Amino acid sequence: MSWTAVGAAVLLAGATGSLLWVCSEGSSSLFFPFIYGAALVPGLPLGFALFGRRHGAGWIAGALLGYALTAIAMSAAMRAGVRGGTGFLVAWGLLLLLTLAVTRRAHAPLVALPAWSRRDTTALFLVLLLVPALMWAPYARNGAPDAAGTRHYRAYFTADFLWHMAMTGELTKLSVPPANPFAAGQTVNYYWTYFTLPAIGASLLPSDRAVEQCLEINAVLSGLLFVSALFAATWAAVPRPSAVALAVALAMLAASIQGWYGIYDIQVRGRTLEALRGMNIGAMTAWSFRGLRIDALPRALWWTPQHAMACALGLVALISAAAPGRAALGGIAIAGVSLGAALVFSPMLGASFALVYGIGVVVGALWAGANPLNAALRHALAAVPVVAAFGWCLFNEMWQRAGGALAFGLGGLARRAPLETAALALGPLLVAALVGLVRPGLRRSALPHAVAALAGFGLMYFVRLVPDPAWVGFRAGQILQLTLPGLAALWIAWSLDRKGLARGLNLALLALLFVAGLPTTIIDLRNAQDTDHRTMGPGFRWTIDITPAQQAAFAWIRRATPADAVVQMEITARGRETWSLVPSFAERRMAAGEPISLLTDAENRERVNLVKVLYQTGDPAEAWRIAGRLGIDYIYLDRVERHHYAQGLPKFEASPHLFAPVYRNDEVLIYGVVRPTGSDPPK
Repeated sequence: MSWTAVGAAVLLAGATGSLLWVCSEGSSSLFFPFIYGAALVPGLPLGFALFGRRHGAGWIAGALLGYALTAIAMSAAMRAGVRGGTGFLVAWGLLLLLTLAVTRRAHAPLVALPAWSRRDTTALFLVLLLVPALMWAPYARNGAPDAAGTRHYRAYFTADFLWHMAMTGELTKLSVPPANPFAAGQTVNYYWTYFTLPAIGASLLPSDRAVEQCLEINAVLSGLLFVSALFAATWAAVPRPSAVALAVALAMLAASIQGWYGIYDIQVRGRTLEALRGMNIGAMTAWSFRGLRIDALPRALWWTPQHAMACALGLVALISAAAPGRAALGGIAIAGVSLGAALVFSPMLGASFALVYGIGVVVGALWAGANPLNAALRHALAAVPVVAAFGWCLFNEMWQRAGGALAFGLGGLARRAPLETAALALGPLLVAALVGLVRPGLRRSALPHAVAALAGFGLMYFVRLVPDPAWVGFRAGQILQLTLPGLAALWIAWSLDRKGLARGLNLALLALLFVAGLPTTIIDLRNAQDTDHRTMGPGFRWTIDITPAQQAAFAWIRRATPADAVVQMEITARGRETWSLVPSFAERRMAAGEPISLLTDAENRERVNLVKVLYQTGDPAEAWRIAGRLGIDYIYLDRVERHHYAQGLPKFEASPHLFAPVYRNDEVLIYGVVRPTGSDPPK
């Protein structure tokens, strides 16, 4: 390894280690990286069998498969009744023995890739420095306390990270399938497998904020794997480390020109640059054109690591599809395992990459002059793990309430300013990719990337989720940003090989693309960490505050109430801000909630309306009957309920035979619902 690689590795280790220290706040959660590292080990035999022990792609694929298979194995262990560290250790050991056994005869790589050099390792380490650079400030300030002890959370951590805390908190109860933290008595219909590992970490390393800390640490380490997979997949298309590093940097830092458009927009409106603090700069296509939104890749690091990991697993299969020659059956099977794991982590993305893999195999056979039917039949082996993953999701009821939610055809947001959407959200990266198709032109190794890009555009414009018409655009945009770099690297490598004026002009164009895209990431990074912003956004505050009194109340709930207790707050008054406080911070279920991350139904809306009546009514008997009907054990009230339902709150204090006061501080009141025998309120 060169001195440059050593220096980059040391810098990466130092930056990542210090960020993990900040995330753990010096608590026992600092040991979670060791649990995370152990989880990667069972996948290494598969990665080495697939691409080789001496190849960077082998280590990257092995680590990703290890995380995925360990999460699935731990979920299966919980389903079988395992509830302690010894049982998890046995399940981990059995998984490792299994992967060692199935790969014991793989002496040569099943998928032949070009040789991996020291320069490739150096370029990878340098690119990975983007992860702590992008995640440091947002994660260091996410929930950081001020001098008074109040913790602050910036949108959109409130929309995603708090929901992930609720999901992980439910999984710390070590019961699979997990209950819905927002609708007690129901199974959560969500692809929760990614959160299994931080949940186990939080259960084994208890601290006051173990769930939050393990989630942050997990996201940082998973971010390193995500960017590693992007590097390896781009390298498989064009094995030139400098070109790959530049293409990946373009995708991570400068894929969108929405930053410049936002600056233009506020100048036209006569406002100052201060107005950028109140912009969702990554959604200018929606704010200004009412079209689709495409989340940039840094947002995958900050807010949606489960989708990022699914993409990374899909890229492992894309690397296999990019390799020349006839694929070994073992390699096809392992690629299928990676696709199946991607589907478990994020069904739409996993299914999309499986489709891309299949089409890529057929197109690759046609490209090589081989029989596409024979190729399709041979690679059908990869479908076996994908079907098994689909069955796992059905068995755990992850999709039970999602039927009929998809719509097809050009419609919804996709019909509004479709060209402007692509130009603003993907302009620099799209230009580089299109130039790569012209100079030097498409090559066999980049063919799967071209197929994936076409599939991404197809999903973006012709598939939508009815309850949330922007969601598929998010995910399709990720596919595009992960596969267009493979095409962009074609042009960048070609440019680096030119001499004189041709080289200078092409590199000048590349620099111009970075200048066009960097403002978006700079503004987004600044806003993601801006917990000092106190003004209102479009229907929500940009920053929410969790006061010391609330923190004390949540700690009491975790300590003093049963793990399966139902603790209710009123959510309609909280809107899009503090809708998840009890499941997220107190780690207890609510009878009625309306999280934006789940599909809602008529029964859930009825529950929400009943809870609103419970708080509004002045009749304590009516409120008691509603609480009993919904199975509520505790009623939670803080400044929100006191402000919105001041006339209905005296009933709780005046009826201790129905609502026993169990906790009180300067801000929070908690009442226990008295549960006598019979259906009538006690006298």
